[in-house]
Amino acid sequence: MKIKNIIKGIAIVSLAFAVTGCEKNFLDINNNPNTPTTTTPELVLPAALSNTGANVNNNLNILGNLLTGNWGQSPDFLFYQPQETYQLTPNTYDAVWTSLYAGGLNDYKYVEQQASAAGKKNALAIAKIMQAYNFQLLVDTWGDVPFSDALKGTAVSNPKFDKAEDVYDGILNLINDGIASINVTATGDNPSTSSDIVFGSGSTTSSPAVSMNKWLRFANTLKLRVLLRQSLIPSRAAKVSAGFASLAGATFLAAGENAGVNPGYMNQSGKFSPLYGAIGFNVSGAETSNYQATRANKYAIDFLINAADPRIGLIYRPAVTPNPSTQTYTGVYPGTTATPTTKKDNYSAVGAGVLPSSANNGFAKPAYLLTASEGFFLQAEAIFKGFLPGGITAAQTAYQTGIEESFKLLGSTSTAANTYYTTSTSPLVNWALATAAGRQFEAIITQKWVANNGFNGIEAWAEYRRTGFPANIPVGLNNVSGGKLPLRLPYPQNEIANNNANVPVINIFNDKIFWEK
Repeated sequence: MKIKNIIKGIAIVSLAFAVTGCEKNFLDINNNPNTPTTTTPELVLPAALSNTGANVNNNLNILGNLLTGNWGQSPDFLFYQPQETYQLTPNTYDAVWTSLYAGGLNDYKYVEQQASAAGKKNALAIAKIMQAYNFQLLVDTWGDVPFSDALKGTAVSNPKFDKAEDVYDGILNLINDGIASINVTATGDNPSTSSDIVFGSGSTTSSPAVSMNKWLRFANTLKLRVLLRQSLIPSRAAKVSAGFASLAGATFLAAGENAGVNPGYMNQSGKFSPLYGAIGFNVSGAETSNYQATRANKYAIDFLINAADPRIGLIYRPAVTPNPSTQTYTGVYPGTTATPTTKKDNYSAVGAGVLPSSANNGFAKPAYLLTASEGFFLQAEAIFKGFLPGGITAAQTAYQTGIEESFKLLGSTSTAANTYYTTSTSPLVNWALATAAGRQFEAIITQKWVANNGFNGIEAWAEYRRTGFPANIPVGLNNVSGGKLPLRLPYPQNEIANNNANVPVINIFNDKIFWEK
């Protein structure tokens, strides 16, 4: 049996061992002279990218959708009790924390080191950018986390927890370093198609210049997200302004450029797209119990109906009973027995735009890291607030393009989107009405919430905690919080057990992460 080399430190070795068992890993330490202890960045990078995609698309996506009024538990199932009642314990997301450090950051750091030694600038760039992405996930979910002491192997067995603000500074440095390393004219140091499973660098249909420019736009868009996340905090104003100044002339993810991980998902057990494998169908196309347990939340259903949003039929499926031909969309009440009926078929399931059936290759859908739709809503906010140039007209254009990209990602059209946002009578849809009501910022965040429904729930949760939008997200009635939504997750049990002296003591309902409203 081989013990995994966790660069994050001894603090998480025991859980990583428990999770991975005897599974072979590129970074295994062993004494077999016929088995190499090192490998190339090209072989490690896809595993790291797959790990990040799986965490964002599966566990964190489900968590965020449950907490922001998009999904709920069918009354005849007991699948999401910790999330619905907020009885989140150190064990609930222990494995996700370990996976982000061990399978993600650990491998990205290895790619960085090996690429640097080999002079492979673009592999180095991707590793830096994705370290930034993973660290933001950790901060936005837990708060203070190991950063300066992290990824140092056994040299630091009990890493300190850095303040979340300081980690954000480090995240921006990682993004800047990654951007500086990108070489769009390079050939020999470009990751191959099988290695770059996000943008397909070096493929026959995507030149190195094209694919690495996509990584550049992804990095700029990620930087936009990081800056806006802390932009409402007065103490961060100088850093935010400096960050936006460095984005002068930058380009962001373009229309149709959805950054998604796809190593070649297929209709085989263990090889499904992460969300499909978590709450989708089996290899024969039959519904899994996880699929049946995951139903629409009444809050989101009511919002979409009241806004006459045509995406409702793509985000959710009609309830099976009493009559599916009537196209009735019904959501459950979160975390409560107040739901008037008690069977899964009375409620809408996750829709085909988010979770296509087996017949429509749902098993092969990418695990999205950051969609073009989210990117345009980020631009809309930044322009609207004066962080980026363009003025109110440019903000409106970015906002409406964000809606169009959401429609397209779900399988609809720009034409349908245009009709929706120009004829709607809701100020949270129609920009002119939002302007008249002074609700442009609320409209931007609310439409981003709709666009992230099913695709990136953890980002929807973060944006709600930052802005308070969408307004009046319901609190589950059978909860332990006294009527409060969680502000963060409790620190994982394995970290408490192995690094207790450094783990902050927090209350997940009262102690805010620095950027939270």
